[in-house]
Amino acid sequence: MNKKKVVILIPTHRPNLIETDMISLAHLKKHLGKYDICFVIPKKISGDTFKSLGYRIKKVNNNFFGTLRRVNESLLNKEFYENFKDYEYLLLYQLDAIILSNQLEMWLKSGYDFIAAPWFRPIIGHLTHQIGQGVSGGNGGFSLRNIQKSIEVLSKVEKLAKRNSKNHYTRRLWFWLAVLTGKSHKIWLNAPADNYPFNEDGFWSYEAPKYLNSFKVAPFSEALKFSFERYPKKCFELNGHKLPFGAHAWEKYDKDFWLGVLFDNNRNIRSHNSKKVAPVNHKRKKQKKM
Repeated sequence: MNKKKVVILIPTHRPNLIETDMISLAHLKKHLGKYDICFVIPKKISGDTFKSLGYRIKKVNNNFFGTLRRVNESLLNKEFYENFKDYEYLLLYQLDAIILSNQLEMWLKSGYDFIAAPWFRPIIGHLTHQIGQGVSGGNGGFSLRNIQKSIEVLSKVEKLAKRNSKNHYTRRLWFWLAVLTGKSHKIWLNAPADNYPFNEDGFWSYEAPKYLNSFKVAPFSEALKFSFERYPKKCFELNGHKLPFGAHAWEKYDKDFWLGVLFDNNRNIRSHNSKKVAPVNHKRKKQKKM
């Protein structure tokens, strides 16, 4: 059976949408509306709100949601990826992400197995990256992932696992012992992937290539073209004053910059077909005191 190329997944534990969610969805529909889009929600909540807007629903194990730790563990769980094995790639699109243009086909052809908004000087990256590989990594909240390669990595991790712990402090101890003994740049986890003691995107950025040599993570310069997260103004300058494909946590990091990118002076969604864009200034002018 031929696989479909990509599915866009929107994970949420909330049965309703707020204003910023609607902004995110409006940009998604504008630029990527022709692709399969699916809300991923826990079995215990209703999907009626999402169905009423025309979206598909995939209900998954309730344990995949509830806390940050559970979310991280779910994205390191083979069962999660197997839910979507009819597709080659998944674009993870949390509701604090934003799409700026239709570049998805280009990124699907890029040959990368994990692409996300790059980190600046990540400590975990410096301590654990595979020698010869980049250290930038990327935030998984808006990320493109090769589903089959992800399943292959998780299967291999599972086979090599020699220990298992649900204790967060034990997991952290494994990490620091690996750092102190000089083993952290090689395979050090020796446990199921969901035992990784940090956010799941750290595993895909730094650990996955150690288990599967063919697993390719986008380097900083390429990831910058894919997405911005922190320091969007700095990212904009480093990217030659060009906007990326999308962004993550746009409301959290320099909201005024992003409002200028997302909307024109009439508060309409801006078109980003041109290569270079000058953000509109939406800051209110201070009134002079009388």
